[in-house]
Amino acid sequence: MQLRYRMLVFKLNRVTRHDRISAVEEIALAGQLAEQLEKPGMVERLVADLFDHENSHVRRIALNAVRRAHGYRQADISLALLRKLGDPEPWLRHDAAWVLHEAGLDSPHIRAALRQLAGPVMLPYDLNRAKANPTDALLHAQVRARQALDVLLARQTAGKAVAKLPYAAGTLGHSHKKRREQLKVTFEKHRERGAKLNFRRLEPGEGGESNAAKRPGSKAGPVPKP
Repeated sequence: MQLRYRMLVFKLNRVTRHDRISAVEEIALAGQLAEQLEKPGMVERLVADLFDHENSHVRRIALNAVRRAHGYRQADISLALLRKLGDPEPWLRHDAAWVLHEAGLDSPHIRAALRQLAGPVMLPYDLNRAKANPTDALLHAQVRARQALDVLLARQTAGKAVAKLPYAAGTLGHSHKKRREQLKVTFEKHRERGAKLNFRRLEPGEGGESNAAKRPGSKAGPVPKP
């Protein structure tokens, strides 16, 4: 398998900056590369070998190979995908947003990059406009970024709504909640039964030395001689 992988990488590395590869060849080569990514470590190797190739067609082949093989499940390639969201080629930005959309990867940096790429597009209006203009790479990239971002935002909203729901009976959270309620009731009962201290003002002449001498443990003063 690694021999086949090295042959494909060698072939693609011979492609220069200005060479062109047809869409059919891109699909075929991406499929062949995807078959070589089953072993551990191969996704990271492909990212290092071809993700920053000078030819945009080669970069796109590598990115689509990762998407086809679901390489994001084998390795953390979020940083590499973030770089591709800023690729000079719009179709690379589209494919990077596509992979993030499928993978569901989320972080503040990913959201910021998707938001920057999406720009002012609005769905579904711009989605219909993209379908009517299949060659507008930038528009397709913006729409794909908007779709990926909307999924992340919807997930966040759903998570907040679920967090407000009560725990189901029998769950660990439900038992912890009941325990906290019982402790609160017990504390309130003890507080109500507790002794209440009443203070009164000390009158003149009270609490002097004579009283101090009567207190337990206090030392008595010397008795005057007659």
